[in-house]
Amino acid sequence: MTRELRRALRELTDVPPPPDLAARSIRLAERRRRTRIALGAVAAAVVAVSVAVPLVLRPDRHSAPVPIAPTPSVSSDGTAALPETPQVVAFAYARATPISSGGWPPPGDSYVLDRSTGQYRTIPYEVVVPSPDGKRFFVADAERGGIMEGARGSVHWVEAYDRGARGVEWSPDGREVLITSLGKDEPGGFTVVDSKTFDESRFVPMVDIQSLNARGLGFFWSRDGRSIGHTLTTSDTGSDPDRALGIRFYDLSGRTLRTVELDGTAAVRTTADVSPDGRRAVAVDDWGNRHVRIVDLESGAVIGEFAGSGVVGWYDDEHLVLRNNDELQVVDFTGQVVRRVPGSANLLTGAVVHLVPADGLPAASARYAF
Repeated sequence: MTRELRRALRELTDVPPPPDLAARSIRLAERRRRTRIALGAVAAAVVAVSVAVPLVLRPDRHSAPVPIAPTPSVSSDGTAALPETPQVVAFAYARATPISSGGWPPPGDSYVLDRSTGQYRTIPYEVVVPSPDGKRFFVADAERGGIMEGARGSVHWVEAYDRGARGVEWSPDGREVLITSLGKDEPGGFTVVDSKTFDESRFVPMVDIQSLNARGLGFFWSRDGRSIGHTLTTSDTGSDPDRALGIRFYDLSGRTLRTVELDGTAAVRTTADVSPDGRRAVAVDDWGNRHVRIVDLESGAVIGEFAGSGVVGWYDDEHLVLRNNDELQVVDFTGQVVRRVPGSANLLTGAVVHLVPADGLPAASARYAF
């Protein structure tokens, strides 16, 4: 290498080449590379301190994060102030739900946050549901589903997940997974899977999932982790199709505990619809009037209502997170946007966004919290 560099210098200049030219060139290049890395780290730190917005993943297989243009947070008069510390992080962008997986063309890969690197990764599953701590995922495609350890771990396939599956819900403590099946040649119901031992409970057939389920909804967890709920819907009136009748709660043996009246076409769909304190739920109508209701789970009283759609889940007990193709929005119970988190249309369009509490994030991934 040194010989070729000396020859080139002789041909191009009259200056004699210095001794050990190749080694000097390599050392110079390495010093310049270290300088660029150091300057880049300083610049990134300045941006992170100045603007508290997440980075968005470039939607290709290189899994390279790219910065997004910051949009200032907006506040409205009279709304409850947001906590100073980040509350949630968009932990997964899934390409399908159990009810929509297996379509054609296939929805494609999903994107999940890797806690070991602090970056997003692509994984080849349509359905991805992170555990509450983000350390595991329930993943599925059109044929099978199972529990994956971390963003790069192996998958333990679960027999209870089949083509009839219509819901996958982690318990609030992350110890169990609730799988709803609408059934095919047999009645629908649910199975509970231990997420550590992978033991599956006996399948519990449920009459309500067959007779009062015009929306095709699955079961969701109560925040106590000891009971589950289901929004009862019917389509027996032509003037008000898919009308909600109420929310019925059951123990894990399938015994009815209580029923809360819920009228209209909005429905509580998943565990993400239940507030962190378990007292309220967001009921969504994404089909007709496209409106959002916040209901008291004890009385069924409507606490707030506004026109909107794209509900992702709860930010805290007083705010929700909504999404469109360009951003995530933190809103109050009137629908007023109090914070905007810009996003990538390539990620948000058609994706199911799953939130995880921001507590315990590694430093590298804290940039994605809001």
